[in-house]
Amino acid sequence: MKYVEEGARIVNEAIKRYLPEKDLDLYKAARHLIKAGGKRLRPVIAIAISEAIGGDYRRIMPAIVAIEAIHNFTLIHDDIMDRDEMRRNVKTVHTVFGEATAILAGDTLFAEAFKLLSKCDVPGENIRRALEMIADVCIMICEGQFMDINFENKMISEEEYLEMVKLKTGALIAGSSSLPAALFGRNDLFEPLWDYGIFAGIGFQIHDDVLDLVGKDIGKDWGSDIVKGKKTLIAIKAFERGVELKTFGKQKASIEEIKEDVERLKDCGAIDYAQKKAREYIEMAKKKLSCIRDEQKRRQIEELTDFLIARSK
Repeated sequence: MKYVEEGARIVNEAIKRYLPEKDLDLYKAARHLIKAGGKRLRPVIAIAISEAIGGDYRRIMPAIVAIEAIHNFTLIHDDIMDRDEMRRNVKTVHTVFGEATAILAGDTLFAEAFKLLSKCDVPGENIRRALEMIADVCIMICEGQFMDINFENKMISEEEYLEMVKLKTGALIAGSSSLPAALFGRNDLFEPLWDYGIFAGIGFQIHDDVLDLVGKDIGKDWGSDIVKGKKTLIAIKAFERGVELKTFGKQKASIEEIKEDVERLKDCGAIDYAQKKAREYIEMAKKKLSCIRDEQKRRQIEELTDFLIARSK
C-alpha cells in the first residue's frame, strides 16, 4: 500500500534522528530489530490520524518514534519468553547478543520512548496526558503478555482470548491512534480514536494468527503458534469442534507434520472463522472513524485499516 510505504519512509528517517546507534553493543542490540525493517504500521497510523484531525505530525514526531520504540521493546522481550529464533527475517536479539543484553536492550528502548515523548512541540499539559496514557498502555501490554503465558497450560474461551489480545496487541495500536488527540488537545476525539485502535488491534492480531499458518515469507518460524501450544482463536475454535492437532504444544515438528495440522484447521473451518472475526473487528474499528470530519482523510485511514487484514506478512 503506497500510503504505508510513504509513511514508513518518513518514520525511518525520523528513527535515524531520534534513535541513533551509539558505539556500544547495547545499542546495536536495541537497534537490531528496528534496522531489520518492519511495516511501521503503528507510527503510520499516528501520522495519518494527526493529519486527519488537523495536526502537524512533525510537531509530535518524537512521540511517533516512541511508539515504534515501545513496539520493538515488546518484541525483544516477547522473543525471549517464547524462545523464538527469527523475527523480520533476521535472528532475534537474544539469539545474536545473548539473553542478558537483549533484556537490557528492551529496557533501553522503553526508557528512550518516554524521553522522546517529552520532546514534542505541544503544551506541557498535553504531554503529561500523553505520558500517562502511554504508561497505561505499557501496563496493559504486560497484563496481556502475562495472560498469554498463563494460557499455555489450560484451555480458554474465545472471550478470554479476545481480552488477552485487546491488552497485548490492541492497547498499543489504541495508543498510536489516540496519541495525536492527546498531544494536540483534541479531548473530544480521544475516546473514539482509542476505541478505533482497540478494535483494529484485535482484528490485526487475529489476522496475524492466520498468517502464522497460511502466510508466506512472514519473517518468523512458520507454524510456531501451533508447535508452541499458543491458544489462538483458530486453535480454540478447532478444539471446540473436536479437532486433534498432532503438533500442538510439541515444541518441535517437521514441516510435513505442521502442514497436516494446517489442513485440519482449514477443513474444520477454524481458519475461515478467524478470518471472518478479524473482518468484523476491522469493520467495528472503521465505524469509530465517523468522528473524523474530513471525508478524504477518513477514507484514507479506512483504507489503511483494511490493509491491517489484507497484508500477506
